[in-house]
Amino acid sequence: MELTDLRYFWHAATVGSFLGAAEVAHVTPPAISKAIKRLERDLNVALFVRSTRRVVLTPGGETLRAHAERILRDVDELRLEVAGGSVEVRGDLHIAAMEVFSTQLLPDALARLVKKHPRVRPMAYEMIPERMEELLAQGRLDVGLTIGGGTRPEIHYQKLGHSEGVLVCGRGHPLYRRGRITPAQLATFPSVVPRFLGAEHLPPLDQFLDLPRHVGATIELLQMGVSLALSGQFLAYFPQITIAAQLRNGSLKALRGLPRGRPFDLRALTRVGVRPRPAASQLIETLAARLAKS
Repeated sequence: MELTDLRYFWHAATVGSFLGAAEVAHVTPPAISKAIKRLERDLNVALFVRSTRRVVLTPGGETLRAHAERILRDVDELRLEVAGGSVEVRGDLHIAAMEVFSTQLLPDALARLVKKHPRVRPMAYEMIPERMEELLAQGRLDVGLTIGGGTRPEIHYQKLGHSEGVLVCGRGHPLYRRGRITPAQLATFPSVVPRFLGAEHLPPLDQFLDLPRHVGATIELLQMGVSLALSGQFLAYFPQITIAAQLRNGSLKALRGLPRGRPFDLRALTRVGVRPRPAASQLIETLAARLAKS
């Protein structure tokens, strides 16, 4: 079994197609196909069910993917240790993030990381915490970035920092000039609230106070919520760090008058028992340093 074949298999298993794996590995699709055939011959088992558009792992392929993820990480760590920590940080970095991170924090951190290590290729995905925990446990993600987090024993939850929550409105809103709100007004003026399709049974992800409010719209994308608040038609509740620029320029105003809610805990999620890849570790460190200054 060749290490290169195993790496090509890992790309195909992660991306879900030989063509996509070839693009990630910077080789031709036939090279991926030949590597998979060699592995299947060596292991005497079919690894994929092939179709015209995608490939799906067989039970044997799922088993190999779990082992391949550990083997490839061990090889990367071995190279780092043998080189005395001076090995180049590179490769695909699979990241799942909530928009609390991806609107500003994550792009800034990734720009710094790629500037320092140009051969790192970030692959970022938006998803709810439950899904990112599932994919982390399967070894299909390197790091998850979320607010709060669950208690899965196979996931390590690292607190990076926190951000206060703020209730805001835009310039055109009736409450903008006064800058204050009462509980009665909260129940009268419409708010925009984050809800994910199929997860309406879960509490709103904005972690708003235990007070009744008038839900005037629901959104999945935080940036859409920001835009609706900027329109002056809706109230909205955000982690302060995600709208710092709008608060500074006055396009959004924080409203006083309600009890202060608990801060948003910003966390990095990794797998227990698996040392994060160097690129993932550096990304986490960069985010923590940025939050410490805010």
